[in-house]
Amino acid sequence: MEEFEISLLVKKIAKGDSAAFKLFFDKLYPRMYRLAFFYVKSDVLSEELVSDIFLKVWNNRKKLPEVKKLDFYLYQAVKNQSLTYLKKESQLSTIDLPALKSMRIEYSEPESIMIARELAVKIESAISELPDKCEMIFRLVREEEMSYKEVAELMDISSKTVENQMSIAIKKLKATLDAYQNSTSDSSHISLMFLLLLLDILSRSN
Repeated sequence: MEEFEISLLVKKIAKGDSAAFKLFFDKLYPRMYRLAFFYVKSDVLSEELVSDIFLKVWNNRKKLPEVKKLDFYLYQAVKNQSLTYLKKESQLSTIDLPALKSMRIEYSEPESIMIARELAVKIESAISELPDKCEMIFRLVREEEMSYKEVAELMDISSKTVENQMSIAIKKLKATLDAYQNSTSDSSHISLMFLLLLLDILSRSN
């Protein structure tokens, strides 16, 4: 669904247009269902979780135009709903995956710890500044540990598109790391962190 089309539907839905909501539901439901199924591995439960989220969207339709990055908002809602269910069922010990977790490195020196923390903030900022689709794809690969193929199926796009968007994200992060590296004398840890990130991403490209 194009961003312009989403915008038009959202405006109509906010005014109570049920036909617009049905179109919105029909176009986005398959993606949200696939994400729910990625977590809960149940057809019936995935349908229930996603239907409940869309019901909440309809009940709060007047506030819908205020939501930024609607696709990502819905993905997050599905993810949180699914993980909440799994936690209640004692199937999951933690409800979230820390961003960039594979980049964590144990440091003994306070200066190195400070650099790692500053860099983590800069990386998160760089990710948030990516174009919406690019950011969503990157987070699904990095934070949800999905393969390129899984992301392509989830978002109804080609694996090549996922690959291209990940390339854009990596270049952006590389530029952020290079800029930070030039501003600090401790560059070895930064280079290692980028290498770990790159290797981790490449491992999911198949």
